[in-house]
Amino acid sequence: MEEELASNISAQTSVLLAVSFLAVFVLWRLVRLSEPVQAFLKRHPWSSALVDLFLFPAAVYGSGRLVGALFGQMNLPAWQGGVTEVTGLLIILSLSSGVARLIELWLVFQDPGKMSEGRDTRLSQLGRTVLFGLCMFIGVLVYLNTNGRAPTELYLSAGAMAALVAFAMQQTLGDLFSGIALSIEKPFKIGDWLRFSDGMEGEVTDINWRATRLRGWDNTTYVVPNGQLSQQSFTNLHGPEHLYAPWYLVRVSGDADPHNVKALLELAASRCDAVLQDPAPVARLMDGTSNPYTYMVWVHFPNYPAMFAGREQLDGEIHRALSQEGLQISADINEVRHRPIGNDSP
Repeated sequence: MEEELASNISAQTSVLLAVSFLAVFVLWRLVRLSEPVQAFLKRHPWSSALVDLFLFPAAVYGSGRLVGALFGQMNLPAWQGGVTEVTGLLIILSLSSGVARLIELWLVFQDPGKMSEGRDTRLSQLGRTVLFGLCMFIGVLVYLNTNGRAPTELYLSAGAMAALVAFAMQQTLGDLFSGIALSIEKPFKIGDWLRFSDGMEGEVTDINWRATRLRGWDNTTYVVPNGQLSQQSFTNLHGPEHLYAPWYLVRVSGDADPHNVKALLELAASRCDAVLQDPAPVARLMDGTSNPYTYMVWVHFPNYPAMFAGREQLDGEIHRALSQEGLQISADINEVRHRPIGNDSP
């Protein structure tokens, strides 16, 4: 009698604990919907990841205990045992997912500009797939080993299936491994601008298991297979956190004093709001052997996209500065000499 009473008390305590876990989890999900909490979690994503690391397994445990208690009341011990095993597997998988999220945040915040600029705190789709898939796979192996189930047959079946899939999807797997190689080497990241040899330019918006997606200036999307991308050359113009330092060529008549022209060009660049003043703009005489002379104006913009609006302003300021001094941008001057052809020609 005492043993039965103790068993009932233990079962009731377990059910009460499971309900408490579920209640806390539901409350947390509701609190996350409020705008102040969302703003806080956006600034501090580690907080959300740590809370989810504990609450998700607790919610899975609570759900499993309630379902198991229900089958126990229905006198279905076989179903109750199955629920216990599934619950254990789901708890380990939820822990694996939480650990993967923490690893993701650690990898993302290796770039110190991510948090300060409020950019997306996620890896690319390919990086997330590989990371979470690997953590889930390790979680399954941990579950099998802790429950005394040798996964030898699972290894053999998975190996045979992998061989068939690899033979049928050679091109797709090539794109997959090329994407993994690009993610490890990191010649570019999401938000960078790429320029290809054919003149195409685009901002990297995503890197998935098959292709890399870029958004062009006309807001169209370019889809480049990872295998093709890894075999061609491109120029990384970088993203919003990277300075862009182009130079422009200006031709002015050789009759003007080069020292005055350089001073005018630097003054014009310093008047542009889009041009950074640190480092300061620089003007140099590149070619004074032919008329007109060729000058170089070297400036810095905050990033590559900012260059387009800044270049228009720079051209306008250069035109105004030269015009005020009676100068103008010159075209190439070619000297043509004529001589008569004939028997009487000297």
